[in-house]
Amino acid sequence: MESMEIDTLLRRLADEHVQEWDRPEEFQRAGDLTVAGSVVFSCPEPPEWYECGDVPPGEYPVYIGTVRRTDQESGDTSTFVTMVFVPLADPGAIGGAGFEDAAEDWQPLGAATGFLWDSTAMDSFRPGGTPPKGFADLDAFVAHVESELGTSGAAWVSVVADEETGANVLAFPVLDESALCFEAHDEDGKLLALLYTGSL
Repeated sequence: MESMEIDTLLRRLADEHVQEWDRPEEFQRAGDLTVAGSVVFSCPEPPEWYECGDVPPGEYPVYIGTVRRTDQESGDTSTFVTMVFVPLADPGAIGGAGFEDAAEDWQPLGAATGFLWDSTAMDSFRPGGTPPKGFADLDAFVAHVESELGTSGAAWVSVVADEETGANVLAFPVLDESALCFEAHDEDGKLLALLYTGSL
């Protein structure tokens, strides 16, 4: 298959998997996700969640698709993330694979802030875990993240959540109450990419 640029792949995936009213207007690189466990895209404190893909430990680039919405009362315009893409292979290999729903269920996301993180980062804030230095608990961590998003005007922020593994949280302002996870595999079953989209 001919080589495919990442922008072309992102637009195609958005057209195929993102609901029309959430379809991204722009795409951007949102840093890297350090993975030491299973990957989750959820609200900061999900009542339940599912883990997508058997992602090997390492650092992976993350791309986001964003939309702009204007508040009817204040007139302020804000940016929200409606699509998150984590490639584990080059765009050409991913472009030739199909994406399938990883779970026949939705992931609690919440219409505020979405966290892309792994299970070790989640565990650092659960009972028995050790929060990163400077944060007494999850509430303090979330307050910091939301403050950073609010003051910077950026569509994402990255904060290390597990100092032992280096696992970080990529946090985004989101619109939807839930999210779906799609996985792409090659013919041998190897995971090529994860795709998360908003779901009302």
